[in-house]
Amino acid sequence: MKVEPFYSKVSHKAVLLFHAYTGSSNDVRALARRIEREGFSVYCPMFTGHGTMEPMDILKQTSDVWWEDAKRAVEFLKEEEHEKIAVFGLSMGGLFAMKLIETYPDTFVGGGTFSSPLDPSDATNIYLNFFKYCEYRYDKLNLSLEEKTKKLDSIKDPLDIQLKDISLTVQSVYEGLSRIEKNIFLAQSAKDEMVRAKGVYDAAVIMEKAFVDVHWYPNSTHVITVSHDKIQFEKDVVQFIHKLSWE
Repeated sequence: MKVEPFYSKVSHKAVLLFHAYTGSSNDVRALARRIEREGFSVYCPMFTGHGTMEPMDILKQTSDVWWEDAKRAVEFLKEEEHEKIAVFGLSMGGLFAMKLIETYPDTFVGGGTFSSPLDPSDATNIYLNFFKYCEYRYDKLNLSLEEKTKKLDSIKDPLDIQLKDISLTVQSVYEGLSRIEKNIFLAQSAKDEMVRAKGVYDAAVIMEKAFVDVHWYPNSTHVITVSHDKIQFEKDVVQFIHKLSWE
């Protein structure tokens, strides 16, 4: 069953939440509900190709397509008459959150990333974990061993091409970090199996013009929004959002 975007209109103050690579709006739905209860409107869009049972739907896309998705999400909130917007994202979603802040700084009151590879050298195990994700999806479809093997073989080249494409986005965002002058929230899981965890501190140093709030979660893995420090993480995000200059 295809996962749908999530949107709740509560006030003129809006929080935009992007999900992770291979993920869906479900990645950030619990956080969205927590933010909603604090009196903020929340929008969790879907990146093209995500939220289906077929991993190849993702591999047919490009970073340019997802960048257009991100910009379209902002336009949607503006059409909904949200004058003030904060933007955050999990993993790859965080890259596009930061790219939005770098590209349209006057649009956002602040934002941040959750377990995102902000340095080109931070993304370490994405290829392997995408394969695990594919195996999980194909197991759910009850494919024969022959069908499953054929599908897994077919993703190798497209995956290699797509990860190189994503790395260009990482490089672009990395080069723009020093220009950011907003309040930025950086969350990082200590047990992250996808991203070099200590890279979050390197990114914070680069953002010397911004007010950077770094949060380290010692018990969590990559998808911090549903991991062991989930309650503390949500509390920290909400506190940060409340402190932004909404008025």
